Amino acid sequence: MALNRHLAYAQTDSRQKKLPNSSKRFRFEIQIRAMKKITFLLALALSTGTYAQNDKNAASPKIQKGFGVTVAQIQPQFPGGEDSLHSFLYQNLVYPEIARLNHTKGRVYVGFLVDRTGKVLNPRVLSSATEELDNEALRVVSLMPVWIPGTKGGTPVDVQYILPIDFITPPLIQKKND
Repeated sequence: MALNRHLAYAQTDSRQKKLPNSSKRFRFEIQIRAMKKITFLLALALSTGTYAQNDKNAASPKIQKGFGVTVAQIQPQFPGGEDSLHSFLYQNLVYPEIARLNHTKGRVYVGFLVDRTGKVLNPRVLSSATEELDNEALRVVSLMPVWIPGTKGGTPVDVQYILPIDFITPPLIQKKND
């Protein structure tokens, strides 16, 4: 009876196997951890191999992603870079009055095509906040100047671009009574 008190039972293949509480149980837990690590590494290796095969196919000129446009090596750029784009949005966005009064805020994702000449074409809302915010985002995107087009192999190509535009409720301006 005293011997049973120092033994633990482990379930293996629906049979019970007696293990002492100390060293054998510890070794058993290490083996379980090792098997989990091996399983994880095997799954990781298989998924990496699948990704590598998909990546080889992406280099094929026949395969296209997005809205039927070629994948670019160099993405299109707003003239002056990211800082100029943020400045343009800040200067041209007009927060809709209804949205301001209702304290409406959100993020609108606008997708558009930057063609070979750098023109912004076919802007559309991919993820909506409200109708007022969506309309303002589309208005500002349609005002954008000609971009630096994306290139593939040194030649300009049409590229799909997705631009998130954040609308943050501006503070209410209170008029002073004279």
